Amino acid sequence: MDNSNQKPGGTPNKLMELMMLNVFQKHGITSESVKEKLSEEQKKLILDLLEELKLHTDALVSKTNSQKTESN
Repeated sequence: MDNSNQKPGGTPNKLMELMMLNVFQKHGITSESVKEKLSEEQKKLILDLLEELKLHTDALVSKTNSQKTESN
């Protein structure tokens, strides 16, 4: 997976990437098999899913950080 869009301190992004890699590995999906078997529409759906997961992860981290700040 591409790390070019990660922010410094992008731990949530790394966690999401690790989880996705584990899911792919569990189901025997490799980058070669993806390139050969997925249609462009399927590739776009996966990228959209990853972007949505990233947004949810960022929102959760922001919420957690603001709660920590408020409690201090």
